[in-house]
Amino acid sequence: MTVPMTTLRAQFDELGRRLAPLARTPWFRLVVASLIVICHLVAFSRAGESRLGLPFNSAPGHAPYYSDPDASAVRGYPRQPHYWSRMLVSRWDAQHYIGFAVRGLTSCPTNGKTATDLEYLDCGLNWFATFGKAGGIVADTTGIAADTALLLLAILAAIILNYLWTSKAITERLGQLEAYGTLIAFNLFPSAFYIVTPYTEGVTLALVIAGFLCLLRERWILSALLVGASTALRLTAGGFGVALGCALLYAAWDRHRAGKSDWYKPLYAIPLVMWGLVVYVIVLKLSVGDGFAFFRAQAAFAEAQGDGGWAFSRLIDAPFYLRGFASQHLDSIVVVGTFAVIALTGREVLRRFGRTASIFLVVAAVLLACAPLAIDRSQYWGLNRYFLLLPLAFLAMGVMARKHFAVYVLWLALCAALYWHVELCSYISQGNPGACPCMGRLEFTMPF
Repeated sequence: MTVPMTTLRAQFDELGRRLAPLARTPWFRLVVASLIVICHLVAFSRAGESRLGLPFNSAPGHAPYYSDPDASAVRGYPRQPHYWSRMLVSRWDAQHYIGFAVRGLTSCPTNGKTATDLEYLDCGLNWFATFGKAGGIVADTTGIAADTALLLLAILAAIILNYLWTSKAITERLGQLEAYGTLIAFNLFPSAFYIVTPYTEGVTLALVIAGFLCLLRERWILSALLVGASTALRLTAGGFGVALGCALLYAAWDRHRAGKSDWYKPLYAIPLVMWGLVVYVIVLKLSVGDGFAFFRAQAAFAEAQGDGGWAFSRLIDAPFYLRGFASQHLDSIVVVGTFAVIALTGREVLRRFGRTASIFLVVAAVLLACAPLAIDRSQYWGLNRYFLLLPLAFLAMGVMARKHFAVYVLWLALCAALYWHVELCSYISQGNPGACPCMGRLEFTMPF
């Protein structure tokens, strides 16, 4: 016997009213945040067993290590460090973050004038080294394996991130039901499991959401310190720095228009919105001889991959989106669906958060959504993961839980199916279509 959607909605609302006092308590929010992270890890374990017949850790007695300290990060097989993929959460780019945790930048050239772009690519600098180095410090300090250290950092960041989604600053503006709706929608997003992997998504978003909450409280300097720190983890986080800079400029103008004597205070924070990236460039200059070594490695990687630079015409190219419905991860389903959610309830989110916060959310959404879409490449690889970095989309999903409950439930069901049958399966099998029959057209595979 089926339950009508209106009845289900009424039951959901009643449950929400009864749990409201409990749901506001910090300990309850922390427990929920932690349980959701555990669910992601359990999903990895179950997927490994059912898809590949592998345990969560296939080599528990072997920590990652290099037999050749100068082994290329991108050329030749098997890839080093050895045992980098022993845990199910360590696939694809996890190799490079684990590599930085094990050997740091010791395999990189130190003279920028004589080094080639390919040499910088070979030592892994196509990826930011910050997160890996942080894991290496934890590993060296505690004696645990490098991949374990990175996993623990990711889990901690994921718990903090989930905790922040239901913070007072968000519930005051969205509502408690909407805040928990945001939390659920975020963690059922097809690529949400990346927050418990040795990747930078979870840490980046935890810093950005924390900075966003400080922006809501008009704690300008702290907001810039947190968002600026995220720019040391990945280049795309620079979009958050630009978005915060725009929001701070508007805040100063708005305060000046209101006649406040200290209207200029938000401007003090603007030099800090990219401080992490600036420090990273300085560190590269001192350690590998060229502060722009990352961009040189990117150029070598793009040449090897056949990327054609930027093609902004793709943003309005209908065939590009249509072909994406059959891509390996069915990326256009997520891309178009996310845009549809923002169009449906995004305006309501912006109304509730006010102008300054809205500028941050909109500019960040535009920059972080358009950048991966506009790269002129033949593949759709990674679009679902890039769209995990759109706070506006998830806040809009939270509002959708109240205003369009049936659509919200259908969206969650679709996301959960893509999470399990496509994204997670493809991740643990490294793009093996034999293990993941629901995937679309094959774009890329990599052996263990």
